[in-house]
Amino acid sequence: MKKQFLQLTICAVAIMLVASACNSTPTPDVGLIQTQAASTVEARFTEMADVEPTKVPATQTPRPTETKTPLPSPTNDPSNTKPCFAMTFVSDITIPDGMLVTPGATFTKTWRVRNDGNCVWDPSYVLELRSGDALSDVIEFPLTLSVYPGDSYDFSIPMTAPTDIGVYTGYWAVKTPYGGYMGVGSYNQNLKVQIEVSEERKLDDSFDAVSVEYDYSKRPANGCGSDGVYYDFKAKIIANGPGKLEYRWDRNPNDGSFVGGTLNYNAAGSQTVYWTWHMTMDHIMGIDRSVWITTISPGGSVTSFPPVLFYFDCK
Repeated sequence: MKKQFLQLTICAVAIMLVASACNSTPTPDVGLIQTQAASTVEARFTEMADVEPTKVPATQTPRPTETKTPLPSPTNDPSNTKPCFAMTFVSDITIPDGMLVTPGATFTKTWRVRNDGNCVWDPSYVLELRSGDALSDVIEFPLTLSVYPGDSYDFSIPMTAPTDIGVYTGYWAVKTPYGGYMGVGSYNQNLKVQIEVSEERKLDDSFDAVSVEYDYSKRPANGCGSDGVYYDFKAKIIANGPGKLEYRWDRNPNDGSFVGGTLNYNAAGSQTVYWTWHMTMDHIMGIDRSVWITTISPGGSVTSFPPVLFYFDCK
């Protein structure tokens, strides 16, 4: 394209020079005219070259490639392989199923269970009667402390045997704050209490405990220490003669391990037993608590003596 333009320009200049030469007398030199035309055009292009700068094609700098840092892969926490709710039955601490009880006798049924799930139980969890015989005026018992995975807990319910002869059975389970009930084992079975009320369990001899005298103190006397507070109980159990007597410490609400034993009396008199109830910050404050002695005579008489009352707080 540029070459064609150059040729046309040379021709136009040549024509102009010829026309100009025709007005003069001398005969024009065609070769000289062409040479002059070419020189004129070349000079013009030289002037254009000086005025218009040479355009250099722009080069684009390539954008850096983004390097994405991979997110860490989720890791499986071995402790999360267990279900949230899992309760294992450990043992019947008191009143094994089928135990003979005298008509109208008072007793405390205690189950020991273990939290084998992955969630913490707290006082919003409630042991509740599901079906059968209540043997108690109260059918709901909230937990009194937090039970962490792997910890054991004793559910205790004060009960009274009916006065009519027969077999009585009650079924209990833990109601969760999220709805539904939690039983024990892989089949989610209810906790069971079963007694047989029978005249055979009436006292067949005269030996028995006749009274209990209590005393207790608190450590520290005021407030709570870094590990809570200790209540030291003392009970003087008075019997009416020689014999062997079983006893246990009962409490309400129950949130500790069962303790008890056997006392041998050589004659009528008293023996003193001791027990310490350790309260931590997991225990509920501001509620009435009670502790009492329950005895079982050789003839099977079960006697729960009047309790000692106290009020737990850190004031």
